[in-house]
Amino acid sequence: MVTVDNIKQILECSDMYAQKLIRWANGNDKALSKLINQKLEEKRVRAAVVEVS
Repeated sequence: MVTVDNIKQILECSDMYAQKLIRWANGNDKALSKLINQKLEEKRVRAAVVEVS
């Protein structure tokens, strides 16, 4: 079973975001794992935001 703390550690996200992921998966561990993997892939692919002053 994946916990909020597991998600926070894996995705380096907030407590609230981790809870939302669990709600989106409706308690389905496979769906939650898929969501986590999708978010990790998004994080890997997305370019970092650079602030220009």
